[in-house]
Amino acid sequence: MKQRNYSIDILKFICAVLVVFLHTNFKWHDLILPFTRCAVPCFLMISGFLLYSGDGIGQERLRRNIKHILYILLWSTLLFVAYKEVMSIIQGALFIPSLRQWLFFLIFNENPFAGHLWYLGAYFYVLLIMLIVDKHKLWKYMLWVTPLLLMGDLLFGKYSILLLGKEFPFVYVRNFLFVGIPYFMLGIWCKMHLDKLMRFNGYIYSGGVILFTLTSILEKTVLLDLGKSPMREHYLSTTFLAICLFMFVFSFKNIHCSRISQLGERDSLYIYVFHQLFVMTLPMIISVR
Repeated sequence: MKQRNYSIDILKFICAVLVVFLHTNFKWHDLILPFTRCAVPCFLMISGFLLYSGDGIGQERLRRNIKHILYILLWSTLLFVAYKEVMSIIQGALFIPSLRQWLFFLIFNENPFAGHLWYLGAYFYVLLIMLIVDKHKLWKYMLWVTPLLLMGDLLFGKYSILLLGKEFPFVYVRNFLFVGIPYFMLGIWCKMHLDKLMRFNGYIYSGGVILFTLTSILEKTVLLDLGKSPMREHYLSTTFLAICLFMFVFSFKNIHCSRISQLGERDSLYIYVFHQLFVMTLPMIISVR
């Protein structure tokens, strides 16, 4: 039986914490924002890395994961439907999503009841697509498409005003197509080339984490100074930062089971789902007091 990789579990926990920081207002929020944006890409890379084995994933394994993520997507959406409606009733009206919001939900994974749940919808779509890719052994073609999708995110996202003179709604790129598929495939690429990637010392990857965090901040600063900074907080450096963070944590040897790894294994996804309840509710509780 293959031993569990606890470093991956630790990375899951780190990413869950980064997502909490991402959605929490505090003094240094804007400063660390470019770094926290690598959390979701890392989550997707972990999924691709863990699922891919040999020359594919396997239809049965994909179907199990599709059912699992669909179950989580359904109950988490219902949970936030209840929360949203209770808050709306308190404010004097029911919340009824518009036709546009439902279309955005179906096409772009933008959940009308809780924005952060876009990830679950995107991951669900990715797994459905990978079911076809795996069946027809299209992995090589998906790897070729990956850099094009990453460039599409930049073109219609953070660099849209600079390159196209226009800002597009961020949901057009923050979805299964421009985020889900390419980062899932990057995880698979890391799995395919793991022997070569592991030849580099972990300090190299730690240096990459620092370097690309700084270049992300630089990108943000330059775009702000030029007055060409759309809402989408995803930079050219984000991709390289995610890869370096992934490989840096993975490079640790002889990692044993710990409380943090257990939290990463069992609870990282639930931290992701539930944290927004605390983020939205805690200020109201404090204000009442």
